[in-house]
Amino acid sequence: MPKILVVDDDEGMLIALKTGLSRLGHDVHAASSAHEALEHLEADTCELVLSDVKMPGITGLDLLREVRRRREDVAVVLLTAYATVQDAVEAMKAGASDYLLKPFSIEALEKVVDRVLSAPPEGAQASDSRESAASGHTVEIVTQNGRMAQLLQKSREAAESDATVLILGESGTGKELFARFVHEHSPRRRQPFIAINCAALPEGLLESELFGYEKGAFTGAIRERKGKFELAHRGTLLLDEIGEMPLHLQAKLLRVLQERAIDRLGARAPVPVDIRVIATTNRDLKQEIAKGQFREDLFYRLHVIPLTIPPLRERPDDVDLLAHHFMRHFNQKYRRKVEYIDLAVLEALRSGRWRGNVRELENLMERAVLFCNNRIITAQHLKDELHSLALPEAGNTEVQVGQSIDQVERALILKTLDSVSGNRTKAANILGISVRTLRNKLHDYRIEAQDESVADA
Repeated sequence: MPKILVVDDDEGMLIALKTGLSRLGHDVHAASSAHEALEHLEADTCELVLSDVKMPGITGLDLLREVRRRREDVAVVLLTAYATVQDAVEAMKAGASDYLLKPFSIEALEKVVDRVLSAPPEGAQASDSRESAASGHTVEIVTQNGRMAQLLQKSREAAESDATVLILGESGTGKELFARFVHEHSPRRRQPFIAINCAALPEGLLESELFGYEKGAFTGAIRERKGKFELAHRGTLLLDEIGEMPLHLQAKLLRVLQERAIDRLGARAPVPVDIRVIATTNRDLKQEIAKGQFREDLFYRLHVIPLTIPPLRERPDDVDLLAHHFMRHFNQKYRRKVEYIDLAVLEALRSGRWRGNVRELENLMERAVLFCNNRIITAQHLKDELHSLALPEAGNTEVQVGQSIDQVERALILKTLDSVSGNRTKAANILGISVRTLRNKLHDYRIEAQDESVADA
């Protein structure tokens, strides 16, 4: 079990961090000051230090430098408020593994911790990096949809080459999962898979994270640091949310793709790299090109093999399968014994709008498993979520290809009810049906209208 040391002078934050990480299965220790943290490191070991930046006495930045001096094998992640982003940038240059901006969700914390703990040590050879497919493929994409099956086949074919892949799709559709799928079916599968989120890092930090820097390249650069391009040498580099990359870095990226060499900050000569690049975005890059926010030449360099992942609402046949898959996953994670999903819940899930796609469904099923106090998930466990799923997007009444007549009717009825604050009589008049018919349809949908006192017409 990985040992994590959390350091913060705010007692409430310290308790929250310790509780949240403990629930995720980590062995967590707490220190209310940097001095106490250093004493703990003298007496015991840990794999990761999570430290606040602004603390009285020894700051988080000072603690980082001291940890790097004493223990090169211990990763450090800094927690900082928005106003101290520059501190975090300098800290990353001084050797921090990552940082989080406060306030952050437990999901964001879990993602950073998992990434840092699973990352190969800096400078490790490719054979020592994270194993992806040494004993079989580890990425699992759950689907029974025909379009998705075709997309998976196209991904397998694309994996055989070194061509750049551009994965398009809405947030939550599984773009990074497809990127890992391509990597693990490629000849590079035993080499590193390195991911970087272009939207999560400030511009100055993103450049040094991508390209690395030489010792003495700037104030605080106390040692050489390899960038993501070099760490991904002979493997795959994922540029997540490429549409968020600043224009001047787009120009440097284009040069890397053309010349297969990078320039570290402060370096005298380029460093050759052998990598496969995969990029993802939820933006319409052609629109970004028209607005002058994305380079057209870079777009065509990335758009060699495009993969467009359909949103979950366009593949309702996957909803049942994914819901049961996530139920089993969270049963195992939280040691629960939920066995069934009520048919009414499944029907509501199938007809949902899913603005957050598979990620939204995953989060919903996690809550359902946690709050279910018996063997079956019913509408009572997800009452608010199911009502939200049933509402069409504001201002959007367009019929989607793939919807059934029942789904279109349901969406129209619920949107009409919402527009009249749940008054059944007014909604029935607008729809041209009787209140009795409307009530029966709502009963079929298993949704309680707000206006329960209106008499039948």
